[in-house]
Amino acid sequence: MRTWCLALPLLAALAALPQEGHGLSASAVQLAWLRTPAGPDPTTALETWAQEMRLRTSVAMPGQPVALRPDDRAILRYPLLYLAGDRALPPLSDAAVALLRRHFSSGGTLVVDNVGRAEANAAFDASLRRELGRIIPQQLQKVAPGHVVFRTFYRLDRSVGRRADSHDLEGLRVGSHYAVLYTRNDLAGALQRQSLGGYALAVVPGGETQRELALRLAVNLAMYALCLDYKDDQTHVLYLLSHRRTAAPAPAAPPASED
Repeated sequence: MRTWCLALPLLAALAALPQEGHGLSASAVQLAWLRTPAGPDPTTALETWAQEMRLRTSVAMPGQPVALRPDDRAILRYPLLYLAGDRALPPLSDAAVALLRRHFSSGGTLVVDNVGRAEANAAFDASLRRELGRIIPQQLQKVAPGHVVFRTFYRLDRSVGRRADSHDLEGLRVGSHYAVLYTRNDLAGALQRQSLGGYALAVVPGGETQRELALRLAVNLAMYALCLDYKDDQTHVLYLLSHRRTAAPAPAAPPASED
């Protein structure tokens, strides 16, 4: 059962309320990342992610992400978790495995980002698959281009990031939802900013058009995690677009193929 699926206006309202006095705290719309030895600190990229959510959608996502250990019970308060890696992921503790399994079975989503600089890091990829197998006894599978995750807000047909090594998004299902979504294209690298505000890293090979597609993918991933009970139709798309906040013009995405 999806315990965090809320309508967008309710999500925005909850974020503005004090934590006491209602069942779901403002942390429910806040990004949280798993601190492990496998990857760098993604704070600046996640701040951009939250900012784009505020600018483009009705979700009032706090700008400061929360860093948590995989064995911290506080992860159960956050429907969307993020994990970055550019080196091997050490074995998770039994406590972390149990907590993540509970998070996934409760409807939570973990976005995993292979942030290898020149290409997807093979050591992280192999160790991630090993550890996910301890949590959910199945293999990562390609997410179909027509899946709702590619249509929760923007209509997309592929996964890109700072790199575009693979257009595939992989996932692990728990029941009817993807509890894990894995990109090998360094999504955070496309979002990372310098201290003066400009983007820190070049996006290859597609430049700023590719960066915009990466930003749109980040928005879609968050919307999927926060509002999973969307059906596979266009009703939610029309609602979201009608409530979208005005943002600066962005490069147009290439048209998606018809279903």
